[in-house]
Amino acid sequence: MRNIFAVLSFLMFFSAVNAQEILIPSGMNQSIIQQEPLAGKNNRAILTMPFLEDFSATFVYPDPNRFSDSTAFINTGNAFAPISMGVATFDGLDAYGYLYNHGSSFAFAADTLTSYDIRLDSVFTGTPHATSIADSLYFSFFYQPQGLGEKPDVEDSLLLEFYAANQNAWIQVWAAPGSSLNDFIATNGSPWKCVMLPITDTAFMTDGFRFRFRNYASYADLSFPTWASNADFWNIDYIILDSERDAADSVPTDLAFGERHETLLKNYFSMPWNHFLANSAAEMSPEINAPYANLSESLLNVTERLTVDDLSGTTGDYNSGLSASNLNPLTDTAFYRSPIPYTFSSAVSKNAEFEVNLSVNTATIGDPVASNDTLAFYQRFYNYFAPDDGSCEAGYGLTVNSARAAYMFTLNMPDTLQSVQMFFNRVVNDANQIYFYLTIWDDNGGVPGNIIYQQMGVRPEFEHGFNAFHTYVLDNPLPVSGRIYVGWQQTSSEVLNLGYDLNNDRSGSFFYNVDGNWYNTLYAGTPMIRIIVGDSPYQHVGMSDTETFTSVFPNPCNDCAAIQFNDNQSKTVSVIDLNGRVVKRIRCDNTMSTEDIAPGYYTLMIEKNAEHPVFVKWILTK
Repeated sequence: MRNIFAVLSFLMFFSAVNAQEILIPSGMNQSIIQQEPLAGKNNRAILTMPFLEDFSATFVYPDPNRFSDSTAFINTGNAFAPISMGVATFDGLDAYGYLYNHGSSFAFAADTLTSYDIRLDSVFTGTPHATSIADSLYFSFFYQPQGLGEKPDVEDSLLLEFYAANQNAWIQVWAAPGSSLNDFIATNGSPWKCVMLPITDTAFMTDGFRFRFRNYASYADLSFPTWASNADFWNIDYIILDSERDAADSVPTDLAFGERHETLLKNYFSMPWNHFLANSAAEMSPEINAPYANLSESLLNVTERLTVDDLSGTTGDYNSGLSASNLNPLTDTAFYRSPIPYTFSSAVSKNAEFEVNLSVNTATIGDPVASNDTLAFYQRFYNYFAPDDGSCEAGYGLTVNSARAAYMFTLNMPDTLQSVQMFFNRVVNDANQIYFYLTIWDDNGGVPGNIIYQQMGVRPEFEHGFNAFHTYVLDNPLPVSGRIYVGWQQTSSEVLNLGYDLNNDRSGSFFYNVDGNWYNTLYAGTPMIRIIVGDSPYQHVGMSDTETFTSVFPNPCNDCAAIQFNDNQSKTVSVIDLNGRVVKRIRCDNTMSTEDIAPGYYTLMIEKNAEHPVFVKWILTK
């Protein structure tokens, strides 16, 4: 777990105007801008108690079978010390990822998260019967102000309302004023607070009960347009509605991973295969340290397993087997291995890819949420170096004309630099589209040295798509070796608002220069700068240009039991959600069942040739 005070001391959003180096909230949400909000399933199952939602099974939008609106952002990056994988974030962006048109510097109604009807007229567990006060109904949830975003001010509240169907009225039952995370922790002794609300009013004990969370937000002074970004973050997790509860029944009976860890490498989330092989011992992380928790009041016997599959099929898969231990009630621990008992190995010459799974299980309790028991991700060795995880939580900028910033990349062998990729936050009216000099330096004893390449006439560009970096192709490929530094020189004092990953701290490799001297950044995190090397200026995406295209239909798949492919060839299909998690992997011919897949936006990795999988974007609604 991060050191809370070390991290929070760096979250100085909206610093003074004369600051030379600033960190501000992330801009418009590109992961939402790319897509339409999901519609619910017309014949969805009727919701009954128990109702439990921990936001680990969907990404971007909430489960459309449970929630009727889409302005809350479901993610794994905005929370500080998350209880489990996935939270619902309320902020100042609408369902399409833009600042609200009606937003202002005064508190305004922003996001909502509204459930569909839940039958509170009856209890269906045990002997079904009509609900009464004696059934001891409680509605509970955990909440956190700010998280890794911008703090909500006192007037920027979060509130909860219940719907009384017989009165056709929403009734406020709880509210909290805005607060910084530091103050919240000082008051509550924890980065999360559980709210327990008994339901004793029979007006809510109907078959048309609903609940909704809402937040009020206010934008900061927009007189600095390149700073104009998102604001007033709240996170919620573990919504539970059930009978036979009491005021002490505050946590779910669950075994769950918390923070996501999606690389077994020390310095990168992705790097070229030949650079990894040139110094694999130094590139492997010294440990796996993935937090998980026993959120039950029982002593659990927990089994852990690590598996790594070489997706080329050229080497054997790794399976650690099961290791078992007891975990005390209400206790945090970690899936910990030091050193990692595996080093990536494949017979391919380039573009290797592996599927990594960390799983925890218990037979002691009936674990109610299976989606938070496994950390699954792809470890890709493609033609680019990616030090960030692709998730943007803040924006970085310099406020001095001619200032420079640079990130250090270490190459394990000589290569050719073809392109630089950057992710810039989008602000109001694209005010940060200011020209800069794309610049590359050599090494001078651990800081940038001489300029070895500079390209003018470039500016922040915004691509549509989740975590979409813009690729700046060099005018001429550049031979490079050893340490190089990649960044920019400004042409004005306006902030460029580069994306900043707050979940991974590689600040020791990030430098800025405002007075002729180079300094390490003051801000923990990682700038969203990547480089592409080799013989192509474009990022490898795992698809061979000569591979026969595979089409999928229906797409979108609306309440269909299966999808079909346009060929009868045997293939392996992996269903990958927007967070990179493999939710299903199956061998099939021309059809695949969708019954066990939650609604959402996915990528299908279709492997007829393990060396050259085909990727197809696919939407499932129910």
